[in-house]
Amino acid sequence: MSRRAVVQYQVVLTHDPVTATVVAEVPALQIADSGVDGPEALDRLLALATFHLDCLIQEGKLVPADEEEDAGFYLRVKLVN
Repeated sequence: MSRRAVVQYQVVLTHDPVTATVVAEVPALQIADSGVDGPEALDRLLALATFHLDCLIQEGKLVPADEEEDAGFYLRVKLVN
């Protein structure tokens, strides 16, 4: 039996002056990725977050929760388990 769930995590975007890239980070998952611009960094972060969460589920570990705040930018990830 499969169950679909959607989780969301707050994203922090920064500019790395050394590499001239945009860094997208999900502090609650302790993961980050970068890209030449915001959309690329977010696309890469979504792929990384999906992979990371799928691995946690396959290993039988808990999926971390992120406390929602009223303001901010959030990444939504669909889970299948």
